[in-house]
Amino acid sequence: MGLARITGAIAAFTVAVAAGEVCAADWPDRPVRIVVSSGAGGTADILARMLAQRLEAAFGQPFIVENKPGAGGHVGAAQVARSPADGYVWLMSGSPTHSVGPHLYKNLPYDPMRDVPPAAMVAIAPNLLVVNRELPARSVAELVALAREKPDALTYSSAGNGTSGHLAGALLQNMAKVRIKHVPYKTGPEAVTSVIGGDVSMTFFTLPAVLKQVQAGRLRALAVTSGTRTSLAPDIPTVAEAGYPGFDVLAWYALFAPKDTPPAIVDRVSNEVARILGQPDVREKLAQLGAEPHYLNARDLTAFVAVESPKWKELISESGARVD
Repeated sequence: MGLARITGAIAAFTVAVAAGEVCAADWPDRPVRIVVSSGAGGTADILARMLAQRLEAAFGQPFIVENKPGAGGHVGAAQVARSPADGYVWLMSGSPTHSVGPHLYKNLPYDPMRDVPPAAMVAIAPNLLVVNRELPARSVAELVALAREKPDALTYSSAGNGTSGHLAGALLQNMAKVRIKHVPYKTGPEAVTSVIGGDVSMTFFTLPAVLKQVQAGRLRALAVTSGTRTSLAPDIPTVAEAGYPGFDVLAWYALFAPKDTPPAIVDRVSNEVARILGQPDVREKLAQLGAEPHYLNARDLTAFVAVESPKWKELISESGARVD
């Protein structure tokens, strides 16, 4: 090989390394971690484990799910932000860390969109408003009447400040002009268990995580927080139908990666997520959970957050929601 060809090959290799192509070609050659910003058993956890199983089959390396709940998801997200940008650490999170949290937490040690940018949206899910079965309320109207009769006597749990459940409760208080005390927990299962046990009056929680409890009679469902009814529980009305038009709160879930993760690796994972979400058995499983597959690539997810974040900012300002 002549000197010119050697020089050209070195230059091409250097460009490929800079673009992440060489790294992407070899990736992964060891286990990959998916950090879930909420506790085990929640919707994000369920989605992460489902994806991990299929990503492991696709890439031939273990995908290990680790739950790092706390501070509305920011404990896990901050950990990922500090991780090497080599494609071996990912974050499963969503609106709490990337479109809500920045407006609730004034002193975050990182910038979510800058330090843990989007890779791929996975799914969306409505919340259910569920109450303790002993609570004398069988409709949103009866619940609001109770809250008006006894201000601050009722309580609602959530998986933490900044979660969609927290904001759904704040929105209902704002629209109904009532006062219900927010009780944040570290994990979703703790928040749900607190309602089942009667420590807390109610919760707004993602349908996949509470529907079985409703079907088993451990909780009573009053309404779904999405703008339209869900096909999985068509008899449950929306909050909007109960007299609060415009009430529409959805949780969304996505994969994120540390800043400067090679774009070629992000694209490989994102494309594989799109393929996985297109599989009939995956779509059926998500439907059974009450979630809807909703794929967006990194660019489109970034644009989505850019539109959604100001809406949450306005809601937080109007509702008076805050970190307790």
